[in-house]
Amino acid sequence: MPISKPYTKATEAKIKSKVPQKAGVYELKSFGETKYIGSSKNLQERLLTQLGKDPNGFRFKTAGFLSNHKKMERAHYDRHVEKHGSAPDWNENRP
Repeated sequence: MPISKPYTKATEAKIKSKVPQKAGVYELKSFGETKYIGSSKNLQERLLTQLGKDPNGFRFKTAGFLSNHKKMERAHYDRHVEKHGSAPDWNENRP
C-alpha cells in the first residue's frame, strides 16, 4: 500500500511532533520529486538523521502489528521504479 499522506515540511520540530518512534517506511522529497525511499525500526530517529540530506519534505507510513518495515520498503521502492522507470536519486543502495 502506498504512502497516501501529504508531504510535511522537513524540520526537526515537525519530525519530533508528527513522527512516532515506531517501525515503518518513509519518503524524502526535494524540489517536488521523491528523492529517497527508506525504512526504519524507529521512524522519528531515522528521519532526524536524514535532515543532513536537506530534504524539503517527508511522509511516512507506520508498519502494522504483522507488517515488516523492510518488506514495506521493498514494495514501495518497486512501485516507484515501476511508475517512474528508475530509483529515486538519493537511493544509492537498492533495498
